[in-house]
Amino acid sequence: MARRSADGAPRPQGRPGWWGRLPRRRPSGIRVRLTLLAVLVVGAGLVLASVVVLALVRNDLTGNARSAATERAQDTASQLTSGALPVLPGTSEDRPVVQIVDRHGTVLAASPELRGRGPLLPQRPTDHAVGSRLRRLPIGDGAPYWAVGVPAHLADRQVTVYAAASLEPVGEGVDAALSALLVASPVILVVAGATAWLLVGRALRPVEAMRRQVAEITSSELDLRVPEPPGTDEIGRLARTMNAMLDRLQQAGERQRQFVSDASHELRSPLAVLRTRTEVGLAHPAATEWPVLARDVHREVGRLDQLVEELLELSRSGNGNGTAPASVDLDELLLTEVEAIRARGRVDVDLSGLSPVRVQGRPQQLRAVVRNLLDNAERHAHARIAVRLFPVGDGSGRGDGNLGPVEAGPAAELVVADDGPGIDPTRREQVFDRFFRVQSARDRNSGGVGLGLAIVHDVVTSHGGRVWVADTPAGAEFHVRLPVTPP
Repeated sequence: MARRSADGAPRPQGRPGWWGRLPRRRPSGIRVRLTLLAVLVVGAGLVLASVVVLALVRNDLTGNARSAATERAQDTASQLTSGALPVLPGTSEDRPVVQIVDRHGTVLAASPELRGRGPLLPQRPTDHAVGSRLRRLPIGDGAPYWAVGVPAHLADRQVTVYAAASLEPVGEGVDAALSALLVASPVILVVAGATAWLLVGRALRPVEAMRRQVAEITSSELDLRVPEPPGTDEIGRLARTMNAMLDRLQQAGERQRQFVSDASHELRSPLAVLRTRTEVGLAHPAATEWPVLARDVHREVGRLDQLVEELLELSRSGNGNGTAPASVDLDELLLTEVEAIRARGRVDVDLSGLSPVRVQGRPQQLRAVVRNLLDNAERHAHARIAVRLFPVGDGSGRGDGNLGPVEAGPAAELVVADDGPGIDPTRREQVFDRFFRVQSARDRNSGGVGLGLAIVHDVVTSHGGRVWVADTPAGAEFHVRLPVTPP
């Protein structure tokens, strides 16, 4: 049964361990981790190097003892050619001891330290020398020896000369090398750690400066930039990439603020008209012509509906509306939208330059491009609209006269021209801005809301294409170029 506290709340079943009561440590920085990594790598290298050095020292000193014993045995064997046993004087610690043994194992002569001892090695050499390590001899402090036996002849008898060299210098040399390594290794590790700490800190100093600057950047201070260190290394490229990103964010923020300001103004105007006229009608119901008021309200509601629809279309043009590109027949989209214009009967539409063209794109967005271009042309045309659609980039050398020759790769070009008043050349770039209208008075009754061409520009750009206004002697001529394959 669970225990309960004084207020009736259930208590935890177990007490947290001592580790649960410890304060949580902040994660180590990259400078600490890289310094520790450098120390670990250098430490591992030192361990491996120490093992190799000690093995080389041991092998070298053991080889010296083996060579000394072999040389002493051979020198003694050469003295036996006279037929007499040589006198073997006492030896020092650094000089091998010697035994002369006959074939029956009888010791004929030996160094004073080995008198009374049997043969040093159980095996007898035949044609070449034999050697073995002896754990200890009753000499000195009982250090190990390396014994060597060589065949020799004393008069007409075959004998064996044994010599043994002490291996005590081997142990002393290895101990000295190990002591030196134990003293030098901590110093090397400290120097390596301090060097890594300084180098990593110096390398990360620009990163810390960028971090402090980014921490000060807010949505209202997107004009700030991170410091760019000189050079073309990874940190310099990171700083330049971050500044380019901040440039894009600043531009996007400015566009968003301008869009919100313009959208709120455009939405406020019809709402203010609706509210004013309905308030007047309600205040003077007897004097109000309700059919006229209903017609005005209907017109303003229609403008609101158009504005909201185009705002939604504009927001969808940047993210693809969640649809994947598909094969689209631009000529079929054109024919569908042209039928609606012809049904209204306000202007004539010339389709003599229409060719079948298929592109990769999002059908709903491309339909919005065609519809907005045709609606814009119908709104400004006096009596006639000309529509052309043809493939480009097929080696024909066709250019547009405004932006130079056609880029490599197949594309489709849509041209919508009208016989209206045209566009001032100084405003041909502005017509693609949001809420921009050519009319100086911004007449809402005769013009649109100023979003149609902005939608065209955003959709065409998101599809990897371009849109521009061409030079014409009369009227306005819009060109849209879309790649046949998706970008």
